[in-house]
Amino acid sequence: MRVVEGQVHGVQLRTEQQRDASEAVWTFRIERYDDSGNRVQLIPAEMRGYRVEGSISDGDWVRGTGTMKSGTFRMSEVENLTTGARVRAKGIPRIALVLFIIFFVAILAFILWGFVQTFSGG
Repeated sequence: MRVVEGQVHGVQLRTEQQRDASEAVWTFRIERYDDSGNRVQLIPAEMRGYRVEGSISDGDWVRGTGTMKSGTFRMSEVENLTTGARVRAKGIPRIALVLFIIFFVAILAFILWGFVQTFSGG
């Protein structure tokens, strides 16, 4: 994990369809400056998740943790130093995933039961 701090610019929010669910994707740049106010580094950043809690806007100062992937800093959490907000990319809630698996197994068991009943003469 790596930590990056700087000013946010170019915030964009989009939704991508991933098979059965949609995913919120926030893209933006984190610009870092030296003591004289000159931009010294520009870091493309992205947050992805089932939903994103919190907010960031152009001009906010942030500190985020994440990893570099294909030239983009993939962040899982951002601290908005301007507003004090914590921004997080959330995955699918575990209870929803467990319920989906139980539902899927129940449907599969019902189909299997019907198959057995049909071909066993019952």
